[in-house]
Amino acid sequence: MKKLTLLALAALLVMPSTVLAQQRTVEGELVDSLCTLGMGASGEGHKECAIRCATAGFPVGVMTADGEHLALLSPADAFKDYMALQIRVTGNVNAEAATIAPTKVEANQDGTWVELSLPAMPM
Repeated sequence: MKKLTLLALAALLVMPSTVLAQQRTVEGELVDSLCTLGMGASGEGHKECAIRCATAGFPVGVMTADGEHLALLSPADAFKDYMALQIRVTGNVNAEAATIAPTKVEANQDGTWVELSLPAMPM
């Protein structure tokens, strides 16, 4: 049994990440994960705090209308100017980890979707 478990774990480690992640586009509010998940804080009234949290490096995420929260696998401070806005994120979603590795991020600014520059990820 122990050998079977180790073999299954080894198989998972060598699987391509595309098998474990699903390409999706999600839309919702850009939130700081600390206050949103810890205290339920979000929205325009929480924007200044969310900007401070993102600037400090706390993870940011998208909170969908149906309550799904996905943390963006990207430096938080890159998105600080867009906190509390509606965003649309396309990327690889890991549902188990509740994360999305963005390949495209758009923010709704005054009714117009604007594509945001994605920061370079450190290797």
